[in-house]
Amino acid sequence: MGQDALDYFLCNLGALFRMRRIYPPGAKQILQSAKQASQKLAAWGRPVRITFLGNDTIVEDRRIENIPISYSALFQSLQQLGFESIQIEPDAREDDLTLWIETVVAKERTPYRSLKIITGSLKLERKVTPSSVLTRAVTGYLGFLAEAQGVLSDLESKKPEGLVRAREVVCAIVARLAVGRELFEPIREMKNFDDYTFTHALNVCVLSSALARALRLPDEMVNAISMAALCHDLGKKEVPKEILNRNGPLEPHERLLMERHPFCGAQLLLDIPGVESANPLLPVVAYQHHMGANQSGYPKIQQRLPQHTLHFASLLVAVADVYDALRTVRPYRQALSVAKAATILIREALSGKLHKEYVSSFLLLLNVLAAGRRVVLSDGSSGIIVETHTGYPLCPMVGDEHGRIRDLSDPSSPTIWEIVEDSTDVLQ
Repeated sequence: MGQDALDYFLCNLGALFRMRRIYPPGAKQILQSAKQASQKLAAWGRPVRITFLGNDTIVEDRRIENIPISYSALFQSLQQLGFESIQIEPDAREDDLTLWIETVVAKERTPYRSLKIITGSLKLERKVTPSSVLTRAVTGYLGFLAEAQGVLSDLESKKPEGLVRAREVVCAIVARLAVGRELFEPIREMKNFDDYTFTHALNVCVLSSALARALRLPDEMVNAISMAALCHDLGKKEVPKEILNRNGPLEPHERLLMERHPFCGAQLLLDIPGVESANPLLPVVAYQHHMGANQSGYPKIQQRLPQHTLHFASLLVAVADVYDALRTVRPYRQALSVAKAATILIREALSGKLHKEYVSSFLLLLNVLAAGRRVVLSDGSSGIIVETHTGYPLCPMVGDEHGRIRDLSDPSSPTIWEIVEDSTDVLQ
C-alpha cells in the first residue's frame, strides 16, 4: 500500500479526532475510528513523524502544502497547543490512539509521552540516563549526526523537504546550546570519525551557532547562519572521493576541481525549490566561505570586491570551518591540538585571511587565551597571559620572562605568535 497507507492512517486519525469531539468516550463511532486508524498504521508499518515548524507542516519526508480537510482540524489543534513534533510508533493500538486523542480534545498543553506516542517541542528529546556528562554529550551529538546525514542526503538530492528537516535540526542545536556547552565536548574529544563530510558539517554548524550566539546576533540570524553552516560544503559531492581523501598534496588540476566546490554548492542549493526565496543565505555562504576576509582565497573573481562586500555570515562560518578542519584527523595528517589550531587561527586573523573580531570571539569561547596561558610573541619572547581584554582577547596583557607587563593592545607591541600547549591540550 505504501504511501497510500500513511495517507489513509492520517485520514482515519483525523476522523477519530472529529468523532471524539462529537461523541462521549466509549461511543461505538469512536471505537470504530480508532480501530480503522490502528489498522492503517499497521499497514504503513513504520513510525509516523509529524513536524510543525513555522508555517511548514511535514509528515515523514513530505512537506504538506495543502492539508487535507480530513485531518486539518486535528493538525490545527496540535499547532494551537504548541506541539512541534509528534511521533507515533507503528504498533500503536486503538487504546493508545484513543488515550492520546483524549488529551488533544481536552486541550492539554503538557507534552504527551507513552510507549507508543510522543508529542512535544523540538527541544524535547527522549530521556536518557548516561553515566557521565561526556557520555550524555556524545549521545546527543550522535543523534544530531544521524539527523544531519539525512538532511544533507536530502539536500544533495535537491529535495525541498530537506530544508525543513535542516531547520528542525538547527532549532534543536540552537536550543541545546542555549542551555549549556554540552555539544562542544564531542567536538573537542571525538576527532576520528571516518565520515568526515557529515561530521564536519555538523561540527561547523554547532560551532557557528555558538559563535553567532556569543556575538549576540538575533535569534533568526543565529538560525539562518546555522543552516548555512550545515550546508556550506554540499558542493563537495561533485569532487571525486579520491581527491577529497588524498594522502598528500593535490596536483594542480586536482586543486582546480577542489576549488570548484563552493560554486557547485551554491548552484546545488539554488536549484532546490524555496532556497532563493526563503533561505537566501545558504548559497551565499556556500559560495563565499573560502574567499577569505582579504579575498585571498577562492573562488577567484575578476575584480576585487569593495570592502565589506562579503557577507559577515560567510566570514563567521569560515572561522568555524578552519578550526574544525584543523582539529579533525585527515588522511594526510593527525588532528591538531586546541592550542595549535588556535595558533593558526590567530596567524590567519593577523594576516587578514580570517576576520579578527570573529576569531577573537571564537577564542573566548574556546577559553584558550585565559590568564595563566603561556604564549610566544612575534618578537621571539615568551610570557604568560595575566589579563585578557574582554572585547579583544587577541591583545591581552602578558608578563614576559624579564618581569615586564606588556599590553599587546599597544600598536608598538608585538603580537601573539604561538599558544603554548599545556597538559589539557595534549589530552585533547
